[in-house]
Amino acid sequence: MPNPSYYFNLFKKFQVLNHVPAKTVHGSASPTGGFDLRNPNIAFIGSNKGALLGTTTNPPDSPLWAMLNAKANSVASVTVAGTNWTAMPLSATPAWTDFQVNAPVPKLVDVVGDWVTANKVNDVPSAVIATMPAPITAGLDAGVSLFVCSVAGDDGTRPGTVPANFWDTSLIFLVNPANGNIETPADLAASAEYYLTAVIGNRGSAAGGHYMTPSAVKIEAAGWVMVWNTGMSPAVQLPALSNLDVNSTNGFGEVYFLRSGEYDVVGFRLNVQTVFDGLVAAIAASGMNLGGLTPEQWVHAQGAHLCAKVMVRTVTDSWPLVGDTPFTDRRLAQKNLAPFAVNLAASSSNPNIIWKNFVVGDVFQFVHWPGGFDEGWGKHKLMILSKLPPGALRLYFAIPKQSFARWFKPVAIKGFEQVDEKSLRGLKAPFPEHVLLMLTGKENSIELPALRGEFLGMSLGFEYDVKKLQPKAEGTISVIQQTAVPKVDSRRKSYEIESVIVGGFTFKLEVYHSRKTGEAWEKYSA
Repeated sequence: MPNPSYYFNLFKKFQVLNHVPAKTVHGSASPTGGFDLRNPNIAFIGSNKGALLGTTTNPPDSPLWAMLNAKANSVASVTVAGTNWTAMPLSATPAWTDFQVNAPVPKLVDVVGDWVTANKVNDVPSAVIATMPAPITAGLDAGVSLFVCSVAGDDGTRPGTVPANFWDTSLIFLVNPANGNIETPADLAASAEYYLTAVIGNRGSAAGGHYMTPSAVKIEAAGWVMVWNTGMSPAVQLPALSNLDVNSTNGFGEVYFLRSGEYDVVGFRLNVQTVFDGLVAAIAASGMNLGGLTPEQWVHAQGAHLCAKVMVRTVTDSWPLVGDTPFTDRRLAQKNLAPFAVNLAASSSNPNIIWKNFVVGDVFQFVHWPGGFDEGWGKHKLMILSKLPPGALRLYFAIPKQSFARWFKPVAIKGFEQVDEKSLRGLKAPFPEHVLLMLTGKENSIELPALRGEFLGMSLGFEYDVKKLQPKAEGTISVIQQTAVPKVDSRRKSYEIESVIVGGFTFKLEVYHSRKTGEAWEKYSA
């Protein structure tokens, strides 16, 4: 059974249990008993009566659990280690009723007890919290206006400062459940678990959240992990860390309160094996051509890629489409960013090649319309943007043979040369049934028709020569997807077709030498 999250499950509930949204009692500048619930670490700091957590994993030894348990049993106070503690909360607040009185098993007191028994892990994501921008004080929208941060300092305006490569810059992070630290793992082991976190904001003039006031609108967040892609692919929804029951698969996490102009952090449980199984099933259900690989082989080849989308909404609004971009709906952000590690001391063949499988899909809903309104709508263009040491790497696209025959036309391919497997000099292609395209020009593009809801599987290959790479080398490789969309002129009642960036992914080159004792990996990005 997974352990409860202190920050996302318990601390957030402690806040609304004691009226923090209204900035009273434990949310005031001088909170009762020194229990300042504006500080997420407060349970580990204590109060003016002493420590809130005991030195054992026995729940009754921790005053925090004992006070809540006393309230659950209608006892006015409880004595722990010679100190008398008042039952909390002082009154039956709406949150107490929801999380304890009317909650099914497990109830709040049970979950706090489980957390204490599991050694009271502090998983406060301090580094993620530190990325939250300063409150927005000017130019607020009417009502509740939600967004997910796509760039540092994001205030929710679009395009604002959000760059075209928004998948590189979004405030979406993996964190370690054992300590809340941001993680960039080299591999995602099947036994591993992480929290997927994101910074959200409200640039509206009104506060939101079910526990803000009786009339405030409820806010929900959702997190998805996708097959590595340029914009759209099969996906798996993650369980929300706000679920009182840690075994629940409910993917809609509640944001209990979000004041005007302020930010918060939302979190989801990412169990690697569960996500792996879900992605395998999603790929199998999609029916996409994998060039002779099984869905398991396709997903397993992905390594430590983080390809995720986080979205937020009020319950009176619909969810953003998973295929949307931050420019079409600011209530969504995406992170497609992965390391590309080269060990100069590796004993493998030189030159060597690394393949990274990915998926191309339609992003905007209109491309699914039968026939469409214009045959130009929904056409895609793929491009490689490379900032790599000159002469050190060669780049390839591999495409399943059947997909190449169906979707690709030679006249629509620029800056690539079709080659056979002999050009790989004995190195293997990513899947048995393939067509290889080698990048030959800095200016390059591949045009594809609208896929009409289907998915196109491809692979990006990096052929490198360790003799031509040096420690501390810098570089990035990005694959960009553009899609043709209508730009409507309402005054003239006409439209023009324009290509806009709808997604992509980036690999950051990491060059290191594992045989140099005591030398850490050198990691750089262009």
